[in-house]
Amino acid sequence: LAAILRNIKSDLNSHEQSALLEVFHSFYECGTSTTFFRHSGELVALSFLSATTSPLHPLMPTRLRRRRAFGTAILLVALLLWALAPQVAAAQPLQVTPGEVDFGILKSSTGASRDLVIRNPGTDRLEVRLQIDGDAFRIDSDTLRFAAGAEMRVQIHFSAIDIGAYRGELSLQIKELFGSKKITVPLNAVVDQAEISIKPVAGIDAGEARVGSSVERTVQLSNTGRVEFVIDSLAVVPANIGMSLRDASARRLQPNSSLDLVVGFSPVADGAVRGRLAIYSADLPEGLIDIPIAGEGLAPRLAVSPLAEVGLDFMTMEVGHRERRSLSLLNQGRADLDVDLRIDHEAFTAGVDSVLVIEAGERRDVDILFEPRYEGPASGLVVLRTNDPSRQRIELALTGRARVTPPKVEVLNRTPIIFGGVPIGNPAQEQLLLWNRGGSPYTVRLELEDEMGAEFALETAAVLLQPGESGKVGLTFQPKEIGDREAVLWVETESGRSRIELHGTGKFLKLSPSAHDFGRVPVGEASSGLIDLVNIGNADFTISRVRSTSDDFIPYTQISPDSKFLLPANSLRSLPINVTYEPASRGLSSGTLRLEGFWEEGTETLEILLNGIGVAAEIELYPAGTVDFGFVILGDSTMRTLVATNSGDTSLQVEANALTREALVEPQSFSLEPGESTTLKVFFSPQAFGERFGQILLVSNDVRDKAQPIKIKGQGVLENIDLAQITSVTVSRKDVALPIQVPWNNTPMVLRDGTRIDLRFLLPDSLRQALVGRRIDIEWTELDENYDPKGGGKQTTLQIYEDAGGSLLAEDLNLRLKEAGTKRVRMRLTTHSYPGAPPQSVSQIFEAGGWRWDFEAKPLVSFLTIRPGRDWTDSDGNVVRGETERLIGLPGLAFVGWHNSEHPAVSGIHLTATGNVLEALSTGNSIAISLGLAVSMYKDRFLLGFGWDIYDSRTKAKRKGSQDYIMTFKYSGLF
Repeated sequence: LAAILRNIKSDLNSHEQSALLEVFHSFYECGTSTTFFRHSGELVALSFLSATTSPLHPLMPTRLRRRRAFGTAILLVALLLWALAPQVAAAQPLQVTPGEVDFGILKSSTGASRDLVIRNPGTDRLEVRLQIDGDAFRIDSDTLRFAAGAEMRVQIHFSAIDIGAYRGELSLQIKELFGSKKITVPLNAVVDQAEISIKPVAGIDAGEARVGSSVERTVQLSNTGRVEFVIDSLAVVPANIGMSLRDASARRLQPNSSLDLVVGFSPVADGAVRGRLAIYSADLPEGLIDIPIAGEGLAPRLAVSPLAEVGLDFMTMEVGHRERRSLSLLNQGRADLDVDLRIDHEAFTAGVDSVLVIEAGERRDVDILFEPRYEGPASGLVVLRTNDPSRQRIELALTGRARVTPPKVEVLNRTPIIFGGVPIGNPAQEQLLLWNRGGSPYTVRLELEDEMGAEFALETAAVLLQPGESGKVGLTFQPKEIGDREAVLWVETESGRSRIELHGTGKFLKLSPSAHDFGRVPVGEASSGLIDLVNIGNADFTISRVRSTSDDFIPYTQISPDSKFLLPANSLRSLPINVTYEPASRGLSSGTLRLEGFWEEGTETLEILLNGIGVAAEIELYPAGTVDFGFVILGDSTMRTLVATNSGDTSLQVEANALTREALVEPQSFSLEPGESTTLKVFFSPQAFGERFGQILLVSNDVRDKAQPIKIKGQGVLENIDLAQITSVTVSRKDVALPIQVPWNNTPMVLRDGTRIDLRFLLPDSLRQALVGRRIDIEWTELDENYDPKGGGKQTTLQIYEDAGGSLLAEDLNLRLKEAGTKRVRMRLTTHSYPGAPPQSVSQIFEAGGWRWDFEAKPLVSFLTIRPGRDWTDSDGNVVRGETERLIGLPGLAFVGWHNSEHPAVSGIHLTATGNVLEALSTGNSIAISLGLAVSMYKDRFLLGFGWDIYDSRTKAKRKGSQDYIMTFKYSGLF
């Protein structure tokens, strides 16, 4: 109870505190009562005092009793407030965020920290004790004090070495009046390590690579673990094997990712190398991963002969001469050998390019030339730069000495120089060979003596020979005569003039005869000729083949490559050859008889000219081409003339043969001597309509064209006809059709209303040939009252065929005249004798109308009606004078009439009725009706009539005072 007072003492004023002290000092006078309530889930019993007047002190002053009663009430209220306040705070004494601390997945020996936010949402100060359950978890402080509404961050640290899952608990204990409240926060963490896989598993094999080249290989590292893998460093061990890492920097490999490491292999020597790629990382249990790496270097190896220590010695030689030595290069390695060859002295040169490539196991011989230009010793170096790792530079010494000696020219030919047998007119070549064996240059002079007439020729008269150099001088022999021929060649050298004889023999081939003429031979016939061939030359000729260059000349001989014939020189024997001439066309024929064979000088082809003239008859027509007869009326015949000429060499026999019945030529057979002409008459009579074609063959002995065609072209046309003569017009109103005579002069022809017009075309035998195949165009156009076209016309076509009878009806005309419709039409008939010919046409105007009986109900209005008056006697015997009636506007009706509504004068007579309607309106329905006849004029517009009364209901006085008939002048145009 004292603790309670201490807690609530600060919230009471001094008056209340003194009242409470008096209450506590009077415990012995107070009764107790107990109240039970729940606090933080526990049942709490609270006993408090009730201030009552003690029976031991009946005389307690009233003031004191009041103060005790007041203190007791205050104490009761304070205890109730204290009992209720912890219950509200117990619902949420602290707010902790997050409710669970998860450190995730961490690497071994890697520490981590997480923040825990704690807030005091109440109004009291709190003291919280912190305690962690878990060896791997720790906190910096175990006690926290919170002011009301304060917030603090607590760091929780985690660190573990072993792999596995770690769980812990952070307890927050809050002191309270009756005990303490505890809040727990779960702690979770997982320790794992990276798992590294390598592809390829066997490591890196760079294979074979040539020294000086570089290859790259890739190895892939994959992190299949759940934590990051950190590469501290990478290295190739050992470092001198030619392997290198393209990027050796530190790397980080995230979980479920891969990394490609590129290793380059640049071999430095021949042979296989092995090593390892070391990957250092603190995340590995052993601290590193070794990946095997291997490769094989291929290097060339150069061997030189002679040895570099020996060098090349060219000894002593003449200035201007050239000496050659061979330098052998052998590649004993396993890769291509690159050699860069350089010589540092101008007297020494290499016979190859400066850059050489020698394959493995191959050998290359290099010619080193020594060509001194000055007298004395010479030395130089051959420098070889190679890609052989062991011998990248080699030097060989070059030595030589040069001297100058006098010239010494020698003739290398044997004397005499013999050209042998040469055909006359053909050149033969030989050469004079000279050699300067001395050490100085010399000019050799040449002179030719030819007494035979310049049959020998010299290429040049002087030759300059350098030391050690040889020269050639061309000699030509071209004989002009047969037999042995001679000349002398003088050669002047340093030792004097020397004489060289030149010998040759002139030979030739010549056959006789050189030509053969067969004369005139008819085309198509053959003529044979015998050629007796002899060799009049001085050399034998062996014939191996005889052939003709023209198909008109055919040789017959048994000579073939397997059966040769020797034709000796000087006409010692002849060769008979039979040749047949068969001209294929007229005119001169030429060819050659070729004799192929050989003689002493080789193969030869000789020719004999063959001539002949082919003669034949030849027909020519003028004018040439197709004979065009143009338009010809069917049944008629027309003629054209042609001129036939024999332009050949023999008599021409001709017979005409017509291939069509429509064409004929006269005369049908004739003959012409060479150069003669005749006139041919060609007749054409078409038997059908349209374009016609035909041919007449002139069969003759013309070898080029044995059947000369005359092409016929024409067009059969129809004869002009009179359409009015063959056209029959019939009219009908009901069933009976009657023919009418039509003048076809465009004068309007009046027909009765409702008349149907039909056309029929007559095909008499006399005109049938002119009508069959003809097309007739029928057109009718509606006209207005001024006979001008109204609207478009209607057309139909009639085609007349061979199978038509004696007449042909135009079926699709469908023309009927109607006064209320198609009243006036113009009909036109058109035809053509042939396509494109001028048209033939007739036309006629038909009109509905004329005199006719007509049952009509035509209303009439009278201009003037006259009913004469008459005197009559009344019942008293008095004479009453009659009065003539003149009425205007009486109505009437025309019933039946014989009339022509288009006639401009008297246009008909009509039965009419007239009624006195006006009088009926004014006299009490009295009316008079008259029946009579009326004559109409000017297209039935005006009528003059006379009528008798048939009904009269007028008054008696009216009836007796006027006549029983009327005279009327009526008008019908208003209706």
